[in-house]
Amino acid sequence: MGRRLRKKSTPKAQEMDVGDALVYAVELHKARQLHAAEELYERILVAAPNHPDLLHFLGVLSHQRGRSDSAITLIQRAIDAQPDYVDAHNNLGNVLKECSRFEEAENSYRQAIALKPDSPLGYNNLGIILKAQNRFGEAIQAYEKAIAIDPQFAHAYRNLGNILRKQGKIDESLTAYRKAIELAPYNPDSYKKLGRALSSVGRLSEAVEVYDEWLRHDPGNPIAEHMKAACAATDVPERASDACVVQTFDSFAASFDQVLQLLEYRAPLLVSAAVEEALGAPDGTLEVLDAGCGTGLSGVDLRPYARRLSGVDLSPAMLEKASGRDVYDELIAAELTAFMEDHPNRYDLIASADTLCYFGALDSVLAAAGTALRAGGWLVFTLEHDDAEEGSNGFRINPHGRYSHSEHYIRRSLEQTGLALAGLATETLRSEGGEPVAGLVISARRIVES
Repeated sequence: MGRRLRKKSTPKAQEMDVGDALVYAVELHKARQLHAAEELYERILVAAPNHPDLLHFLGVLSHQRGRSDSAITLIQRAIDAQPDYVDAHNNLGNVLKECSRFEEAENSYRQAIALKPDSPLGYNNLGIILKAQNRFGEAIQAYEKAIAIDPQFAHAYRNLGNILRKQGKIDESLTAYRKAIELAPYNPDSYKKLGRALSSVGRLSEAVEVYDEWLRHDPGNPIAEHMKAACAATDVPERASDACVVQTFDSFAASFDQVLQLLEYRAPLLVSAAVEEALGAPDGTLEVLDAGCGTGLSGVDLRPYARRLSGVDLSPAMLEKASGRDVYDELIAAELTAFMEDHPNRYDLIASADTLCYFGALDSVLAAAGTALRAGGWLVFTLEHDDAEEGSNGFRINPHGRYSHSEHYIRRSLEQTGLALAGLATETLRSEGGEPVAGLVISARRIVES
């Protein structure tokens, strides 16, 4: 620990002991200054290549930036250097879980429990990975063990509620969610889970009461306001607010890919197939926009078409994950409609998987896409399907907070915004609550004016 570290760009770290430099790097990491933290971690690694805390923290940061393979290697090195490092075993399990390497993740969590058998967190994590493997009985036992160790552990009650709901034991799940709220009344996720559970079985007025209670604790919370409007069907916004989208997806970013895999999420694959049908084989010559790129699930398939591939999303945390895929030329945090309006005649292809379901009225966003496309350019996107008859409003908000759209509304909106419909197919986008979610895959083209 006596070695010192020289750094040119950060005066505070110009002459630091390795331990002091690591403390400073962790401060940067906690403040989400990830690039600066990583740079400093890497420099400390030269001076202390086997420091377990350094390897552990750098591994966690690598995962946050989307480089999970590197994260696994670094955290395993930390464990090799210090085999009884409980937090490293837990975080290795977390990374492996999010990479869908469930058996390995389970082994890591069990090793953490073996080292610290009185840890409620260890059993809670074990329950999560057992649930991911559909071993529901064992998962419930793990959550109950966590609660037995710490009866005030609200997170374990919330997770117990999740698995009971998945098993169709709605009343038992509601009891678990309410216990989580009793123990931690300011945790928004418990209100969200309880509200969703109630709305999923049609108990919408009770769900509204839950969202009202949430808003009493956190006035103006954008997710609570949006979900209340979705369940009450009053004061419904034309689209989810920027604040609602950012807060939802920033909190969801770390587990986004894993959760969608469990939901058999197909939107990026469907968009990719529609792009191939419209454009044929990729030749790497196009200006491409991944509109609502999230963690970049569509980016890998769009890359071969692109001379330049841009991704835009409202959520900075999602963009951090997307950056780790190393497929984008640029990633921009911006509201989609405004961004496209500000980039006229820029793109040959705009692809959007599972983003416009957060819009009710589509006129503005489709008009912006038409503005951003070059003549003859393509727009390919998915929506959730509303099978309403001709003459209805054409779209509606659902109790889960997303919007669904009818075919006649889409046709009318495309026509009004100067985009020619080229393809419309009904598909299953994912499963939710064990039921398929009906969707539409739409291809349209900016009309070439003669």
